[in-house]
Amino acid sequence: MLRRFPSTFLGAVRARIIARPRAFVALLMGFAALAWAAAIATVWLSLGLIRGLPAKEGLLTIGNMSQATTLFDMENRPVFAIFKEQRIEVPLEQVSPTLIRAILTVEDQRFFEHRGVDIVRVVAAAWANVRDGWATQGGSTITQQLARQAFLSGHKTLRRKLTETILAARLERMYSKREILELYLNKIYFGDGLYGVQAASLGYFAKPASELEVAEAAVLAGVVKSPSVYAPTISMARAVTRRNVVLKTMLSTGAISPAEYDRARRTPLHIRNGLNQHESFGLYFKEYVRQELVERFGWDRVYEGGLRVFTTLDTGAQTAAEEILERGAKALESRRSKWRARSARNARPDQPVEAALLAVDPTTGFIRAMVGGRDFWRS
Repeated sequence: MLRRFPSTFLGAVRARIIARPRAFVALLMGFAALAWAAAIATVWLSLGLIRGLPAKEGLLTIGNMSQATTLFDMENRPVFAIFKEQRIEVPLEQVSPTLIRAILTVEDQRFFEHRGVDIVRVVAAAWANVRDGWATQGGSTITQQLARQAFLSGHKTLRRKLTETILAARLERMYSKREILELYLNKIYFGDGLYGVQAASLGYFAKPASELEVAEAAVLAGVVKSPSVYAPTISMARAVTRRNVVLKTMLSTGAISPAEYDRARRTPLHIRNGLNQHESFGLYFKEYVRQELVERFGWDRVYEGGLRVFTTLDTGAQTAAEEILERGAKALESRRSKWRARSARNARPDQPVEAALLAVDPTTGFIRAMVGGRDFWRS
């Protein structure tokens, strides 16, 4: 019976064609129209995507990233930063292998195996999204993330995803895996205004990226998923929870040993800023230098060019000058209040005493300290 099914089915189809030839022709024409429409839509979408992609010359500029300008004092110590994005670029060799393993573990475990798109991860993410009923997971590789950060918006659309995939494939053809990884590590955002692993390491742990320990590396790797949620300056509790998830994943993939996992999980999280992000002294001096730099080199180069500026500032003298000025102003206010109390002249409230100070080396003319007022943000 089963063997006769094909011949029986074909016989029935042939009989229908003979009986209703016009209907069959109409059906074929309908299929042909649908095929043409699909082909035209595919070509239109492909041309639209290609037209919106950067040219090869544009892809070659992916390594051009904004870097902070650093101001040094007279002892060649960094004291101020001027930036659009707080970033300090470093070669891959100066990044802790532990940090590299941590980021690869949670962001792209098959980074060195795929050619820009991880099909296994895409299928797994799609299945998880279907199972959960909404888009809970993504399948973007490190190369796709790099393409998105450099050239695309953050809006989640099918068009952006297709463009991201095409760009990732192009980047994989133009750059080696190590070059892509280095670009990614220097470009990625870690929250709190910190871009790249070096700035993040200094900003959160006051140490270069080459010296990070397992627990610290896991914190930074965990931040990448959502800096606005997992940055330790936003929530220490969430940062620790996310760090432990990263450590568990690293353990399961063999990136760390059980002993390293236990030790890192028990390590308390301590944050120490080593980048002077919240500069509390010398702001008048910094502003004076900033204005001169912008006038001389232009805004873009000062805020994005990563200049290293060596100044004449004496940090000790600057701190002392600000303390002396504040004490002197308060003493004047106290004497004025006592005088007014004795003379009964309290018709109107006193205005705060203001003062300024400039310390110059008489042998060279170098400015060693500058105070333009008691509160930089008010005056």
